[in-house]
Amino acid sequence: MDQNTHLVFETISVGDALEQASRQWGVPVEDLNAEVVGEERSFFGLFGKKLKVQVTPKRSLLLLKSRDFLTDILGHMGLRAAPELQEENSMIVLEGQDASILVGRYGDGLKALEYLLNLALRSPGDEPRVRLDSGGYRERRKQSLERLAEATARKVVERGAPMRLDPMLSWERWVIHTTLKDRTDVETQSVGESPDRKVVVMPKLGAAERQESGRARGRSGRYRYKR
Repeated sequence: MDQNTHLVFETISVGDALEQASRQWGVPVEDLNAEVVGEERSFFGLFGKKLKVQVTPKRSLLLLKSRDFLTDILGHMGLRAAPELQEENSMIVLEGQDASILVGRYGDGLKALEYLLNLALRSPGDEPRVRLDSGGYRERRKQSLERLAEATARKVVERGAPMRLDPMLSWERWVIHTTLKDRTDVETQSVGESPDRKVVVMPKLGAAERQESGRARGRSGRYRYKR
């Protein structure tokens, strides 16, 4: 389901079409648009007009459902926080006095809530996953992952052996891959199945030989200098 999702009803009024779509999709009427795309008179005009009405969501249907899903969860938890939609990147930002509580230690709370949300509402392969953020956590996490990627790459080069990182969400793995994609001495690969899928950082084929050759040239140069 996405922004182009639509339903078509043959009904007596636009309002009736909106109510039917609201029940079928499980979102409020105010989040829907309706357009009359056809009109047909009843037999001899005795029973008024029959309309063909197309109904579409004003925003991503998945995001609208996710907002309502989270509103219910937060209400049951008694937390003073509300979901705000950022449709351009399929993001929902949790705002409010208690929003930081949802992040949890090392972001585990936010990750668990995001996993539950997508498991409940998203059909695999339908559209991008809904992402959650609160208090700028994702940007801080991104910067931390970039530092981790560079530090891991240095260790892999020094040891000449691959290293496996801890399991990560798909967007976290993407940060690792993107950070190291232009390096000539290491390469990355995701292995395993979610939620235990992780990134392996490994020496790039031929990089160790090139590095050893460079060291040899350096040693040879130093010896000539000493002589």
